[in-house]
Amino acid sequence: MVERLQNKVVVITGATSGIGLEIARRSVSEGASVVISGRRENEGKKIASQLGEKCRFIKCDVLEEDQICSLVEETFTSYKKIDVMFNNAGAPDFIRNIEDISYNKIRHSIDHLLTSVIIGTREVAKIMSKQKYGSIVNTASIAGHWGGCGGSVYSAAKAGVIHFSKVTSLELAKYNIRVNSISPGAIITEIFGVGQKLSGDKLSLSDDHLKSGEAFNNFQPLARAGLPEDIANLAIYLASDESTFVTGQDFVIDGGLLAGRPHNVASEAFKKINQSLKSL
Repeated sequence: MVERLQNKVVVITGATSGIGLEIARRSVSEGASVVISGRRENEGKKIASQLGEKCRFIKCDVLEEDQICSLVEETFTSYKKIDVMFNNAGAPDFIRNIEDISYNKIRHSIDHLLTSVIIGTREVAKIMSKQKYGSIVNTASIAGHWGGCGGSVYSAAKAGVIHFSKVTSLELAKYNIRVNSISPGAIITEIFGVGQKLSGDKLSLSDDHLKSGEAFNNFQPLARAGLPEDIANLAIYLASDESTFVTGQDFVIDGGLLAGRPHNVASEAFKKINQSLKSL
């Protein structure tokens, strides 16, 4: 079988859990040399060891500009190129209500979710512009498209990721650098709030509690949990040479959530409206 990322060098921020970790696994399996990063050094080194000689860990807190710069520089020094950059590091939605907003919380959320993406893109673009090629993929969210999927500051930051990616793609196209973003829906990861349950083996659709059921029936048209592998499937495509004519796009992976209400929910609503009108 042909390895889709053979001989490519891939850098992933926020890769010690969830979506980033699954992208790392898939990238290694597709033949890439992968640099994973995150704040949890012990966890990162353990993962790199498990993934084998094609993977290494570099500690990076994306709240620190110099650490993002060092991540990119150290990777380039080791491999002499960077083919793909996944600006994936994220954080929980710290600000849920307008009255909870403080300057420090704003700065923390914006720096973690948006500023880190901007700095990561800036640094890797310096290398890719000289190479005359590269793929940058930024993790956004459906919260950046639609209200009610996150707090106001989180949603604004993710909307910023989407638009930053689009505008930057126009600037970098002359260097044959592609910039795209992915907007996940309700993907079951640590950031989704299930915490320690994800510290063991990888989740899969073989788990009955993640299949269709009441928990998802009224939430989105495809009544099952979204998993990191759903995002990784697209991420590998965007990293590969299969997508060399794709740039400036945001890809929504949300089980149909943004398409509208599930049919059964809409039908029930219309029934209630109809009953109300008949009583007039």
